Amino acid sequence: MSSFTKKWRRQKTRAGTVYRPVIDLLFSERTGHNLYSFIVDSGADITLAPRQLAERIGLDWNKGSKVTLTGISPKPECSLEGRIHRITALIPDIAIELNLSTCFAYGNAPYLIGREWERAIPHWSRRLLRRVRRHPGQEEAKDHFQKSQSNLAVGPS
Repeated sequence: MSSFTKKWRRQKTRAGTVYRPVIDLLFSERTGHNLYSFIVDSGADITLAPRQLAERIGLDWNKGSKVTLTGISPKPECSLEGRIHRITALIPDIAIELNLSTCFAYGNAPYLIGREWERAIPHWSRRLLRRVRRHPGQEEAKDHFQKSQSNLAVGPS
């Protein structure tokens, strides 16, 4: 399996300074393109983001598959309502496009990328990752993303 390496990002929290594995994802939004930092959560079954991101990338949150998110506590007051949608994002560091199932949660949800992201990389791209010697610039990756979005077929041809 191919891989690429990123330094863990230093973040300040209420508990002090921590280092987290973070990957940047570029999204095509209604008003342009924006980069979001997702914490890599190898124990997460699915990618998670706040509902506001779904709206910014043009999704109707209510049309997603309804789920209830729970954590350590089974108490109803500790759960969040979410909707699952398929999304497309770009990893600008390596110019690879991902198609992910993502749960957009109501409330103050973190940006987490679950363990499915590596499987979402197309097979041909995994082979290319072995050959990546330099990282393309953000503008180059953004251009690639825009071209791939404009080439998507919508409806019958």
